[in-house]
Parts: sequence; structure tokens; C-alpha cells
Amino acid sequence: MFDKNKSYLVPTVFAPSDVGVFSIYPRDDDKYFGSYWDTCREQFAKKFLEDSFGFFVSVDDSKHNLVEFIDLCEKLLCLENKSKFFETDMKNVIFIIPSKFWMPCYMRRSLFTLLCRNGIVYDGSNFEKFLFGEVDNCKKEKIDNCLQFARKTKLAIMRFFAGYNFYVGMGPNREEIFPEKHGWVVEFTNRSVDYVKKVLICQKDAGNNPRFFGRSVFLD
Repeated sequence: MFDKNKSYLVPTVFAPSDVGVFSIYPRDDDKYFGSYWDTCREQFAKKFLEDSFGFFVSVDDSKHNLVEFIDLCEKLLCLENKSKFFETDMKNVIFIIPSKFWMPCYMRRSLFTLLCRNGIVYDGSNFEKFLFGEVDNCKKEKIDNCLQFARKTKLAIMRFFAGYNFYVGMGPNREEIFPEKHGWVVEFTNRSVDYVKKVLICQKDAGNNPRFFGRSVFLD
């Protein structure tokens, strides 16, 4: 649930234009870094990096839904260090400090923002349906897109939550305008079982794989 001991000021005077948009917490050396709302997850990915402190996300009136959904996701992953949630000076915006589990690997961060959007419309009725995006049209375009993305990447989500969450596939191309455009959706949409098994492996196998993203944090 929400941490009541602290709240955060949204670092922009502009209200978010829609539900499910993101703004990164500004860095000390750039007070304008977090002054904009990103409506596209792939645009946001070039700001949401391994050393990011946290981010703001716009929600609807049922902001506790997102918190409950991410909490259930992290319980399923058996995380000891869980994400933290805080209220802000805007009633429809919350601040998230993601669990360190998500941060070292860009593919995990990509999945995390997808899950956050799905969690916005979670109604507490059936966790798996929202995890895999198997719900009816919620009439929120960005959320509907992510629900659809979850359906198309269901095999990968199932394997990820089964403990095979060490990614050894393609790295982000940081020379592109959108450096992490090759995120969760592009990587896993309609992939075969064999491919998903190849690039999502368990921690034991990751120890011997030089392509594991996040090696310095998880394996040293």
C-alpha cells in the first residue's frame, strides 16, 4: 500500500494529458529531466534507466488498484525488496520507487511499465486475467494497448513469473533516437515457445551466460 510517511511533488506544472503516462524523477544534475510527461512507454524508456530513482504515473480515481496489482505481481515473484508507492500533490498521480529487482535489466523495466498500466484498471476480481491482458475493452486507449500487448506476450509473461526472468537476448540500441525501443513488446510478441525459453532463463543458468543483462547486480 501507500507509504504514508512521505509524499512527492510532481516536477512539472502541467497536468498529465491522459491516464497511464509517465514522468521520471528529475536527476540532481538536470532539474528539467523529469519536467515532461511521456505518453509512449518507448519514449519513457530512454529516461527510465538502471540508476533512476523512481517515476510518476498518472492514474484514475482508483489509484489503489495499481498498487494492489503490482504488490500481487511481486508476491508471485517472491520479492523481499518490493516497490514503494507514494501519493503526490496531484490527486491523479502517484510516485513509484521500483524494487531493485526491476532496475538492472532494461527488459524487466519495460515489462514493469506495461504491468503498471495494466494495474491501473485492475478491479481485484481476477489477477491472472489482468496479468495476461485477457479482459474486455476498458475504453482507455493506452491501457487497452498494454492489455493487448500482454495477450500477445503471454508465453513470455508466464515464463517470467515462473522464475525464468533472467534475460539473455538482444541489448538496447542506445544509438537510436529511442534507445530502448526493443523492449518487452517488440521482443516477445507472438514468439515461439522455443524462442522464449532461449532468452528467458533461470538464475542458475544466467551465471554461466555472458549475455545476461544485470549481471553486476544479481550475480556478483
